[in-house]
Amino acid sequence: METASKGRIRPLTAAEACGFIACVIVETGRPDLDQLDVIEAGSRRGRGAMQYTGPRRLAYDRAREQAAACGIDTTGNSWQQRYFAEEYAGLHDPPQGSLIGWTRIFEQRPQGLDPAAAAAYWTGSAASRTGYFRPGVPHLQRRQQEAGRLWALHQGGQLQLSARPMN
Repeated sequence: METASKGRIRPLTAAEACGFIACVIVETGRPDLDQLDVIEAGSRRGRGAMQYTGPRRLAYDRAREQAAACGIDTTGNSWQQRYFAEEYAGLHDPPQGSLIGWTRIFEQRPQGLDPAAAAAYWTGSAASRTGYFRPGVPHLQRRQQEAGRLWALHQGGQLQLSARPMN
């Protein structure tokens, strides 16, 4: 993600990664992180691994359509990760300004977060305008439980987390 984000997203610690991945799992309902171009159930506003809405959804849909026209699988983890990093770096920003990079959430993250604290940090909320995901209903307990589950898998050697940058 560091390369795709033009250096703005440094590699995550294992604890930070467990918190972030837990948020993606709760956002998408996809514990295997497959078929990630999901559309939010109910309101049908959020789409993709990060459940983009509003102007972020418009930019996501444009990029998804362009990639699909080139034969790229936009449902997979690889494209979803790349889009997320590029969006954060401002590569999909409209003329009006930054979609999400203005938050500097990745550059300003506190050190020493455990998986549950990382899940809370990445989540934030729409009401407080904090975090990366900024959901209307944070479901923080679910995110933190999922982060704990992932951490236990990592500690037990069943989940390998790599710090290698994406191409």
